[in-house]
Formats: sequence, C-alpha cells, structure tokens
Amino acid sequence: MNILLFGDVVGKPGREALKCAVPELRKKYSADLVIVNAENMAHGFGITPETIEELQGAEVDVFTSGNHIWKNAKGVEMLKENPEHVLRPANLLGNQYGRGFTHVDVDGVSVCVINLQGDVFMGEDVHSPFDTFDDIYREHCSDAITIVDLHAEATGEKRMFGWHVDGRASIVVGTHTHIQTSDEQIMPGGTAYITDLGMCGATDSSLGMDKELVKQKVIHGLNVSLEPPVDPREVVASGIAVTVDAESKKATSIERIDLKLAI
Repeated sequence: MNILLFGDVVGKPGREALKCAVPELRKKYSADLVIVNAENMAHGFGITPETIEELQGAEVDVFTSGNHIWKNAKGVEMLKENPEHVLRPANLLGNQYGRGFTHVDVDGVSVCVINLQGDVFMGEDVHSPFDTFDDIYREHCSDAITIVDLHAEATGEKRMFGWHVDGRASIVVGTHTHIQTSDEQIMPGGTAYITDLGMCGATDSSLGMDKELVKQKVIHGLNVSLEPPVDPREVVASGIAVTVDAESKKATSIERIDLKLAI
C-alpha cells in the first residue's frame, strides 16, 4: 500500500500547493491514501467545511489536526457533526467534539489513523500520548495498518514516541513545527518515522505566515494578527511517501517530499 502524508497546510497558499501537488503525486507514487494536517488550513487558523471540501476535491482522504483546530468557529461546528475523515487529537482532556481516530478501508485493507497531541511545551494539559496510543491500538487498531500524526513541539518527545510504537504503528509522523526534518527512516520494528513533515504553504514566509506581520509581532512586540501572504510567488508541499506491506503491516520504504511550485 502506498501512502502520502503532508505537513501543516497554512491558509490558501498551502491549499493551492496541495491542489497542484496531490493529483500528480498520487499518480507518481500510485498512492492509495492521502493524509494531511489541516489545523492551519482556514487562513492560518482552524478549518472550515469549505476548505475541507476544497482539498477533498484535490484527492485528500483524511485530515488530521492539532491545537489550532479550535481556532475557527465554523470548524468547531463541523467537528460537532463527528465527521469520519476529520480528526482532532485523541488525548485531549475533557469531553471534546470530534473523533481522535478513524478507520479507512483501502481495497479491503483496514487502515487506522490516530491523531495525538504532544505533552511537552504545548501550553495545555493532555493525557499521555503514549498511554493514549496504547489504549486505542489495543482496543481498535491492532489488526490494522496504523498511522499516527503526533502534533508536538519537542523533537525528543516525538522521537521517543517513535521508539515506543515501533513494530506496532506502520507510520509515525510529527507535525506542528512547520520545519521538515531530514531524519526519515524505517525503524528496526518496521515503523516508518519522521520527526516533522514540514508544511504546505508560502516559501517566502515565516512558517507560512506573512513575514512582515511576524516581524512586527516578534521583533517589535506589536499586537498584530498573523495571516498567510496574500500573493506568494512560490509555495511548497512537504511530506513523505511511504509503502507499507499490507500483510505484515511493516513499512518497506519511505521518501521525503519537498516540492516547490510557482503559482
């Protein structure tokens, strides 16, 4: 089974990057499944039904997220409907709208996609992503190809999570930092791993946001609202392509994607 995964989609530039990239990359890699992190998809913060529908039209199958999924009221209303293809972190404290994992049938093969949030440097309390994975995997995913998006800040936490689930999860990807790491590998137990997928958005930016606005906020301390660049010259689609053996559920190959496109 061939699977494409892409990092945080930042606003319209990120959506445009994937609309250009995904159809062609699905053909190139004969991809059976495409997963993207959508938490910054609606003008940099949260989701909307319209932005989800837009990328479904570009052949995206499942949307994961993170701490910014709650930043858009239309997106929160969407999560109330509990859509199967849009996830929020499974390990949030309290009763939250939406679901933290889902099952997808790919040509008769069950794929379990789990969304988790890190506990280190994230500014909010969550259940342990390690324990939450163990519970979900044991009860719902042990017979499926299992894919995890760990939305987390600390590289050490992501790395340790990879070791914790090696041989159980088929794929573990980190998201949140918007900076793609170069440590993609097949771990000893057969888990495809990368610390961070990177982002989909404007290259001439600060993590996908207008760099002039970020400069005002970070350097000069002004209270400005951040947003993606209005008319970027170039966008990037960052992620990985992974092949998983459907019988053993072990990853057999992983390739980093860092595709830059003029728009």
